[in-house]
Amino acid sequence: MNIQHTHNGIRLTNKTLSGLDTFVLDFLSVLKAYTDYVIVSGYVTILFGRARGTEDIDIIIEKIDSGMFERFFNDLTERNYWFLNSDDQNDLFNMLNENLAVRIAKIDEIIPNIELKFVKDYFDNFSLKNSLKVMIGDHEMKISPIELQIPYKLYLSGDKDIEDAIYLHEIFKETIDRKTLKNFLKEFDVDATDYGIEI
Repeated sequence: MNIQHTHNGIRLTNKTLSGLDTFVLDFLSVLKAYTDYVIVSGYVTILFGRARGTEDIDIIIEKIDSGMFERFFNDLTERNYWFLNSDDQNDLFNMLNENLAVRIAKIDEIIPNIELKFVKDYFDNFSLKNSLKVMIGDHEMKISPIELQIPYKLYLSGDKDIEDAIYLHEIFKETIDRKTLKNFLKEFDVDATDYGIEI
């Protein structure tokens, strides 16, 4: 797989889509008709070739009203998705408004699933408004900026999260915006050098 990172986004060539990639792209084909979105956390590193498992794909979305959510709910249901939390659309919408995640999977399956949340804070807003477009052939998806992903993963500080941060930095260290990266490291109060990442 070849990764080309420019100010316009990222293009992946010679990438073979995995079953997980196809699951994400299929879901996004429905979601993008209803609201803006950005993919964050673990799947981002998997997209770029990190060999690790994940049960869920974290997606932050712009807030929508109850009517739009009803149409989204019905559309997903007709396309053989189900919501793991509840089968009541009002309950699900209330969960989103309470900053809780709703989980969505293909019918009769639990893993993998989408963990969907409404945008809730400055970092979510930044990810959404400054999302990075990734092109895989004719397919497109939007991910959180790498400059935010690395500090956030270091802040979480789990072994898998630290490994994700190091992996992303190794891939993008020549093209990331160092000023933005440093600002987010400061925001999260983490020292990248503690993890062997020289900025």
